[in-house]
Amino acid sequence: MKIDKTPLANPRLNLHKNPYYTGEYMTSLSDILDRQSSDIERPKPLPAGSYICVVKGLPRFDKSSKKQTPFVEFTLQPLEALDDVDKEALEEMGGFNNKTIRATYYLTDDAAYRLKDFLDHCGIDEDGTLRQRIESTPGCQVVANLKHSPNMSGDGIRAELASTSAV
Repeated sequence: MKIDKTPLANPRLNLHKNPYYTGEYMTSLSDILDRQSSDIERPKPLPAGSYICVVKGLPRFDKSSKKQTPFVEFTLQPLEALDDVDKEALEEMGGFNNKTIRATYYLTDDAAYRLKDFLDHCGIDEDGTLRQRIESTPGCQVVANLKHSPNMSGDGIRAELASTSAV
């Protein structure tokens, strides 16, 4: 599928100037904006449980908005739901084909071991720096264990990564 990255005609919607914009949603922007508001529902989170995932591409490096703590964020694409996932609930929410899981690790002395554990679970050789190991993550498989938590506003639940393990 070819992605249209041309600027929008409406200057109020200049998404191409957004530093986080990747061009991935441009093709369906009109479809979304033309929907009836009454037809829009909150997406259901993936059911809690374990999923075999693949790491998609290189991670994103950024800083948290509140404390400006640097972090690295990996995108995990589920490939298979394991036995502890409610298959009926997974079917009901439409499966995991268009879902991703964010694996975020803060880059501080006290939290570096979590990133190291994730890289170990990805099966990346322990020789080398964390930076070198991170560069080897695309295409690696890992088990993502999801749990449900209340969302920030308290009016729903979200699936969040509780832990990872080796495949």
